[in-house]
Amino acid sequence: MTSDALIIWRWCESLLAIAANASATLPFMAVLTLILGRRGHAPFCLYGAKELASLALWLAPAWPALIITDTLMQLVLAKATLSLALISVFFTPAGMGISLSLLLWLVGIFCIIYARRACSLKRLLLPPEKDSYRAKDMTAPLTALLLACACALAAFALKNWPFAGLPPGMDLWRVAGAIGKHSFRAYFAAMSAGGAIALLLACAQARNQSSQDSFSSAELAGSIRWCAAFAVAGCLPQLLERWGLALGLWLRGGATILPGEPRASLFQLAALFLLSLALAAWTGILVAREPLRRLLLAKLAFLLLLLGASAPWALELLAR
Repeated sequence: MTSDALIIWRWCESLLAIAANASATLPFMAVLTLILGRRGHAPFCLYGAKELASLALWLAPAWPALIITDTLMQLVLAKATLSLALISVFFTPAGMGISLSLLLWLVGIFCIIYARRACSLKRLLLPPEKDSYRAKDMTAPLTALLLACACALAAFALKNWPFAGLPPGMDLWRVAGAIGKHSFRAYFAAMSAGGAIALLLACAQARNQSSQDSFSSAELAGSIRWCAAFAVAGCLPQLLERWGLALGLWLRGGATILPGEPRASLFQLAALFLLSLALAAWTGILVAREPLRRLLLAKLAFLLLLLGASAPWALELLAR
């Protein structure tokens, strides 16, 4: 495989990861949306949870595509010959993490399908005069969505679990702690992708004035702020960590701004700068007095997110 083809694949992998991360975290957003319906705006919360679940289903194929093709790519780089015999790799101890991750992801998809249907039925059966519901009335969709979240988190963890054998010098609990910590951090960071894509959905709903579902401006503005809050919450910690690392290396003197080759570190810095601009756009929506007038920022932020994921690989191709 040529180096250019490898760079293009890594580029596609970065974009696929955005869709996969969004699909993993959208059910969690739907859970919190349903919980908010206890205090009012029940029809809107049920509608929002159903739409978030539907969006998660549309994006769900990104995760299997990501990890299967990544595994096959690693085999190609290891000079393996692609054939039907490679399927057996997924059933060896080394590939068991990938297989179980895919299986759990599939279970999560069925949970989301059930939750989406349950939200639709609950909304149809909700009396017109009721603006809230009890938590126990939402047991079925909440349970299904929480199971979907658990499946996604477990898929994050099992993908990296060393089924072929524990690393030297580490026992089971240390491995579980390290992988669990990494998985929780990755899942929390993935909320930026979920919030960004859900924000596009909320903005589309706000623009669709001819929709048969008529919602108030306050409800639409609240949904836009809600999605922007998730994007900010997922993006801010990882940005602070990466900028802290970059500034720490710079203050030492004589070191590159980011670890790695000088050219590659500059490409990563460009991606970091673009992601910072996306965070600024999401924050602008979150703190705006009238977020319905800031809908263009949602598209801009998502574009910056895509550019940030693409920048290191696109610049690497241009610099060759």
